[in-house]
Amino acid sequence: MEFKSKNPVLNKIESTVETNNYSYVTGETATFSGIATKTGILLSIIFGISLIIWTNLSTFADYLPGMMIGGMIVGFISVIAAGVSRNASPFFTILYAISEGLVLGTVSAIVNTALPGIVADAVLITFAIFAFLLIAYSTGLFKVGFRFRKIFYTALFGVCIFYFFYFILSFFNIPLLQVQNPGILIALTLGMVILASFSLLIDFDNCKLAVKDGVPKRSEWYLSLGLLVSLVWLYIEVLRLLIIISSYFRD
Repeated sequence: MEFKSKNPVLNKIESTVETNNYSYVTGETATFSGIATKTGILLSIIFGISLIIWTNLSTFADYLPGMMIGGMIVGFISVIAAGVSRNASPFFTILYAISEGLVLGTVSAIVNTALPGIVADAVLITFAIFAFLLIAYSTGLFKVGFRFRKIFYTALFGVCIFYFFYFILSFFNIPLLQVQNPGILIALTLGMVILASFSLLIDFDNCKLAVKDGVPKRSEWYLSLGLLVSLVWLYIEVLRLLIIISSYFRD
């Protein structure tokens, strides 16, 4: 008899000791309240840094490009590092929140200067979607199974391949895709919003399975990181969608 999860995601965050053919989870285990608390801390870091940038935009004006690029690089490295070294995941998760605070604070401040009020709308819509998905998942309206995950990861792989070639070809001034029709742009961006929403559902399911399987308490930071990455992605796509819609109606 074996209690170790068959979920490959959970196998990476479980800490077990094999004794007489039994797997015992060591130490305290992850809880929903612990994950929620850590996610709240991370969001507070992002909001705090964003607010500082927002209220001191003129002071940071000369540093905004460096802050945004540096934040993106550090954020990417932090996610990779947290996945490789789970013992160090608390540090890298907090570092990710700090870096994303720089990125989102910079982007949001610049966008709001050009389109006042649009950032507040994006934040409200993002958390409204988050709340709806959480309720829908908790009540069983949305279920995350193997097929759901397969569809999501296949779509995500396709998007990554597209952006990879888009990035490479941009160095040679070769346009991979130029869409001028606002209707198509809105549809494509809406598709990305849906994909980011699917990512959140998978994160909810990962948290549920982790708590059920009794993974170590330190895994709460890594699970919170997953939620935060999906939330940041969702916010960016919602903001992009609102910018496209606003530009369309303004023209």
